[in-house]
Formats: sequence, structure tokens, C-alpha cells
Amino acid sequence: MNKKILFHISFLAGLLALLASPCLAADVSINLDPSVINISAFYNGSSVKLSGTIPAKAEAFIRLSGLKREIHLKKKGKVAGILWMNTGDVTFNDVPDTYILLTSSGLKDEIDSPQSSLGFTALEKQIDVEPADSDKSFLIREFVKLQKKNLVYASDADAVQYATAAGGLRTFTAVATIPPKMKPGTYTIEVFALENGAVTGTATKTLTVKETGFPKQLSNLAFNHSLLYGIMAVLVALVAGLITGVLFKGKGGVH
Repeated sequence: MNKKILFHISFLAGLLALLASPCLAADVSINLDPSVINISAFYNGSSVKLSGTIPAKAEAFIRLSGLKREIHLKKKGKVAGILWMNTGDVTFNDVPDTYILLTSSGLKDEIDSPQSSLGFTALEKQIDVEPADSDKSFLIREFVKLQKKNLVYASDADAVQYATAAGGLRTFTAVATIPPKMKPGTYTIEVFALENGAVTGTATKTLTVKETGFPKQLSNLAFNHSLLYGIMAVLVALVAGLITGVLFKGKGGVH
């Protein structure tokens, strides 16, 4: 009998603790519009509208990340103090191929803060660099700069807008720019509710980027019918060369 009473007391205590927690799972939500992006023949990037809710006293930090991959790059350095040359190979393991951060001005320091578990510096804990004796922090910073130039890593500290809080919640909206170089695949979009620098709740949705129409057919041809794809590539190059030769010959003959 006493064991049953203790069980019920423990259950009620746990339930009350959950209800008293600063952020219930239902308090944090995120929606995508659209949730699927189609890459067609004239695709040049796109955008996704984000919206959701967080607790009234929290701020939203949104992270879009792609699949983790292994990337091989050449390391450059000065030889004899004069010439810049390739001095070795560097391998980055567990690298997200896309990493886009969106937040409001109140959380802009989280993007590059060394203490942040969400910003770019958090990548140092996720990514492994080979060879192991490399200057990991320096190489990852340089890698992030390179990815930012390719627009697949980005941040916007003014992207998130808030509506007036009501019922202990407030609604947020943001627009995520999808760069043309984002590869087909499945991407994770997360929203973190932050209060006083601590994550008090999260919500996650999936964004799908896929090829359609001619790009899909071309990709299928390249991967599944490589011989035919190679022959077609050679024929296209020959035809393009012939057309170019005729055009320049025609221009040269005009006086």
C-alpha cells in the first residue's frame, strides 16, 4: 500500500515539475512554406517562409543545416617565404554542407560567440580535421569563410521578427534564403528558444530540395547511364565547336 502511495506521489511530483517548467514542448513550434523546393531548368535559388511560436520571454534562434559530409581541400602556404603554393592536404569530417543561421538583433552575439553552442564556433566541436596536428581552429575558420563566399554558410541577425506576445507566447516570422548551390537532399531547420543565454525549448522541421524536369533527367542519365551521357557530352561539345567556328568565319568574311 505504501509503495502505491509513494508511486502516485512521485508521479504527481513529476507532472507538476513538467507543468512548472519554463518551456513546454508545445510552446515552441516552427512551420515552413514551402517544405519542398523543386530545382527546375531555370532554378536560381529560392526562399522559405518560416513562422512559429516561442515563450513570450524567449528569443528565437533558427538554424538550417544539411547532411554531414567529408570534404578534401588543399592547404596553401608560403614556400621559402616568397611563393604561395599547395603545402598539403586537409580533410574535414562531419561537415554540414549547408549552415545558415537566422535570429533577431537581440541574439546577434550568439552567431559568432566563442561560448555559443549554436553559432559558427560550435562547428569546431562537430568537425574533425586531418591531419590531427593541424591548427584546427584556424582551418575551420578559414573553411567557414570559404563556405560563406559560396553562400552555403550564412547568417542574418535581423531575419527574425516578432508579433506582440499573447497567452504567454509570441509568434515569430523569418525568411530563409536558399542559395542556388544548395544540393538536392534533406535539410533540417531547427528553432531554439533562448532565455538568458540558455536553450529552453526546440522544434524541428524538414526541408526537401529535389530536382525535377530536365535537371532530374540529366542527373539520372549521368549516374545510371554514364556511357550514353559521355557520348552525348562529346557530341554537344562538337556541335558547339562547329557552330562557333561557323559564326566566327562568317564574321571574318564580312567587309
